[in-house]
Formats: sequence, C-alpha cells, structure tokens
Amino acid sequence: MVGPTPSKYSELGVDVSKAGIESLKSLSDDLFPDAFCSVVRDPDCPGKGLLLHEDGAGSKPIVSYLQYKETGDPGWFEPLASDVVAMNVDDVICAGAKPIVFSDYLAINGFNLRKEDLFSGLTKGFSGVFSLLRSLGSAVLFGGGETADLPDIIKTFDISGAVMARVDLDKVITGGRIAPGDIIVGLRSGGKCSYEKGVNSGIMCNGLTLARHSLLSREYLEKYPEVGSGRGSGYYGRFRLDSEPPELGMTVGEALASPTRIFLPIALELLGKVDVKAMVHNTGGGLTKCLRLGRGIRYVKDNLPEPDPIFGLILQESGESAREMQRDFNMGVGFEVIVRKGDEEEVIRTSERYGVGSQVIGRCERADSGNSLVLDSRLGRFTY
Repeated sequence: MVGPTPSKYSELGVDVSKAGIESLKSLSDDLFPDAFCSVVRDPDCPGKGLLLHEDGAGSKPIVSYLQYKETGDPGWFEPLASDVVAMNVDDVICAGAKPIVFSDYLAINGFNLRKEDLFSGLTKGFSGVFSLLRSLGSAVLFGGGETADLPDIIKTFDISGAVMARVDLDKVITGGRIAPGDIIVGLRSGGKCSYEKGVNSGIMCNGLTLARHSLLSREYLEKYPEVGSGRGSGYYGRFRLDSEPPELGMTVGEALASPTRIFLPIALELLGKVDVKAMVHNTGGGLTKCLRLGRGIRYVKDNLPEPDPIFGLILQESGESAREMQRDFNMGVGFEVIVRKGDEEEVIRTSERYGVGSQVIGRCERADSGNSLVLDSRLGRFTY
C-alpha cells in the first residue's frame, strides 16, 4: 500500500506535526492543557498563573548569516531580535498573559563568524525592539541571557529566547468558550504598519527552511557548506539574495529576513475592549494552528486575504502542494482573534489604527466530533 506523498518541507527534515512531543507534555504541571501556552500556578500566590515560554527564530539565522557573509554588514543580524521576541510575547498573550521579562540564548560557532559582529547587530536589534515596546505601552524587561560557544554542535549560530508572563487564573484564555457563531478576524503579517521601519514580506519565522532551499541558488551551499544539512538536494532555487523578482517589491534576501511582526500591543489593547474568546499566533502549523483550540469546533476560513507575494513565489518555486503550503506558512495572516459576533469591527478598528491590515476571515461552526478546519481560498478548498 502506497502511503501519502511527503511534503517538500518534510523532505528537508522538518516535521510540522512534531511527532512524539506528547511524551514531554505529559510531564508538565500545566493547569490548562487546552490553552495556547502552558500556565502553572504561582506557588506564592495561588490566584496567579505563571508562564515560562521559550521559542526561537527557526532557521532564519541562516539567512542573516548568508547576508552577513556576502556583505560583511552585521546589520543583517538586527531583525532576529524582533523575530525571537515576537515569537515569545505573541504566544503568551494568546493565553491572556502579560509578558514581564525576556531572556535570550545564543549558541555560536566562532570559527565561521566574528562574534563581535553578531553581538553588535543583536545588541542594536534588542535595543530597538524593547524601546519600541515601551513606546507602544507594552514594555517588556530584558533580563539578559546566555551565550555559548558550541563549535562541535552548531555550524553557524542559533538564537532563541524565553519570556516570563503573568495572568490571573480566572482570566486565562483557553479557547474553551469558543462557540458556533463566533467570528474569526485575521491580522496581516505583511505590508507596512505604523511601528515598523519598512514594508514587511509577511513570512515571520516559519517555513524558512523550505523558503530558503526553494528560492536560493545552490551556489550558496557550495560556497558555505555549513548552511546545509549535508543530506538531500537543498538549495535548488534560481535566485540570489540580491535578486529582485518584480512581484516581491524587495530583494529575495530582504523578504526572507523581514522581521516577525509583533502583535502584542494590539492584543493587549483588545483584551481591555472586547470579550476575546481566543487568540491564535499563526506560527508552526500556519493557518491550521487554530485546530488546537476549543472543542467540537468547525473553523471555516472562506474570506482569506490575498497572500503576500513571498508565499506565491515559494509555492511556485518549491513544488509544495497548496494544501501543505497553508500548514507550513501563515499565508499573510499572522494573528487571529476570535470574538462573538458584533465585536469584530472593534478588532478591525484597533488593528488598523496601528496600520496593521485586518478583516473577517471566517467563522466558527459546530463540529460533529473533534475540531476541523475548512480553508476555502484561491488556492482551493481543503479540510484539515
């Protein structure tokens, strides 16, 4: 019997489903297993919940590494600060928790890059992102971090972070109140918003392995073998980092390195305005991320915006199926807010006041059993 055709992403060694993670989850002291992030009880204040959440920038550091090697400019490391902060603070806010303090972890192979340049770029990046959050009324403290020289393990470098957050236990957003008739509002990951320096490609931090290998020329692997796994047929693209496909409006390198949009200020404002049933940060799992929230819900997303150009280019060049593309990438919808009908206009007004495009992308219906998702877009109709 022939099994399902593997996705292009899985052929590169990336498992979107994270098989086997259940064994680690079984050890958790999580009070709300259905919430977007783990919440544990504060042992010194029983009515409070604590979150200690960790995430990284995925394989995006390789893009910064290649740009640095080609140009000598440490400025290419700066966007990674926004990436790793966004990947953490926008996850914990989905549980209704306010991020308090952030810490980073940096693992380096000092044989392949000059550490002083990496530190210089990241210092400027972190300074900028924490100043930005303060200016938007969403201050997060920086508690320092850890740096490790690991040349036997790391071929280039890796960056991740952790955030500590707090929430009243009676205010944790678990998704358990999602009900048929609720509305799904999608917030754009791309374009130009009021608090970003330039136009964002929208790619955020997921799918970069497939994006990088499908778009970039094999010359980079031959020149810098440390950026590949040593297995398979990576870097089969037809572009250089400085190539400018007309549909992108920026270079391929700029598109891949675009910083992950931070939705925290918008989410915090919304929590004080409307009855938020759930929030979803569309990272690993892309547009299917909502499936982990609620029970007996059929999510219908049939009014999705046109994907940002980077996603069309990856679809065209990678040979990935449209079905899998929407699991690999956010396709231009970086964050979702689920509210009761009637509150959607306030979500849209709040988002657009920050220059972040938003629209109603779908609704919630009753499912016969478990959760399901219908995606109906120009790429086709798919059920997950």
